[in-house]
Amino acid sequence: MKKKLVYVMVFAGIILLGLVIQAKSSLFYPEAVIKVEQVTHEGNKQTLSGTLLNRSGQATLETDYHENEGVHPLYRPGEQLIIRKLGSQWQVLSLKRDGYVFMLLALFVWLVLLISGKGGISALLGLALNSFLLVGFLWLHQASQWSLLGLMSVYTVVAVIVAMGTSYGFRNLDVRKLLGTLLSVFLAFFICLLAMHWLKDDGLRYEELQFITRPYRSVFLGGLLIGAIGASMDNVVTIISSLDEIREKNPQLPLKQLLHSGQQIAQDTASSMINVLMFAYLSGAIPAFVFYIANGWNFADVMGMHLSLEILRTLCGGFAIVLSVPLALAAFGVAEGIQERRPTK
Repeated sequence: MKKKLVYVMVFAGIILLGLVIQAKSSLFYPEAVIKVEQVTHEGNKQTLSGTLLNRSGQATLETDYHENEGVHPLYRPGEQLIIRKLGSQWQVLSLKRDGYVFMLLALFVWLVLLISGKGGISALLGLALNSFLLVGFLWLHQASQWSLLGLMSVYTVVAVIVAMGTSYGFRNLDVRKLLGTLLSVFLAFFICLLAMHWLKDDGLRYEELQFITRPYRSVFLGGLLIGAIGASMDNVVTIISSLDEIREKNPQLPLKQLLHSGQQIAQDTASSMINVLMFAYLSGAIPAFVFYIANGWNFADVMGMHLSLEILRTLCGGFAIVLSVPLALAAFGVAEGIQERRPTK
């Protein structure tokens, strides 16, 4: 009962603190922050007026407005905007949403710890460390102009080691799981890379990446490689850990029967994981898909433009999942064979 009360209090505290941050954090911003009190719009223009929260006085500004709200949305009373003065005119930089972002992140951490307990701490630590390393590798690419794909290849290896190390301990890293994951990820990536090269990227629409200032293809390939890590690692760990548990409960079970059990496990996990991967990738294209349909684009054109890259990401992850099955079983079988050949003391 006490634990439940603590959980409820933490939940309420997160919501309250997020609202306080949203309301009061403007004092820490170097730019001016305005709380919108009145909005009038006519045609493609809107006029905003309100109180400056970290400056003295009122402010009135005019900004563009488009009905689709993709780039220039219609602002509403009560919203807070970060603004900058250029000459005698104010310009909107962005919406201020730090309090809401804090609530989302804090609730995510709270749910992970609530469900996973101490294991959740390791998972969050691995997530934070891998995120920090990814930013570091991207900064290194920016500073040195080294190949993005080469850096992402190195990051893939490091990320797998960090993810498994934070989950199981760096001293207890399982070579079978590491090799099974890395081999399946890189093999799946090279299969897709060869297909892209052979077909000369026919059917791939990089317009989805139109706001990127770097070469589209290298950025996409780097993301394609990283995107295959999670699904492959999950499947490899599931198969090998399950077989380890079976071996512990049945030490005399023949290796051939163990591998057959691994195949049965893989049949249940692989198909469901591919479906999860597909929904995860395709859901990311829904906002742009709806946006273009609402602005009069042809359905077939929008499908081709915004789903081609997501479909390839799904295929690459699917290849990694499928390849992870024989590679995980092979890694387990080789390790078992080595173990059997060791002389008993």
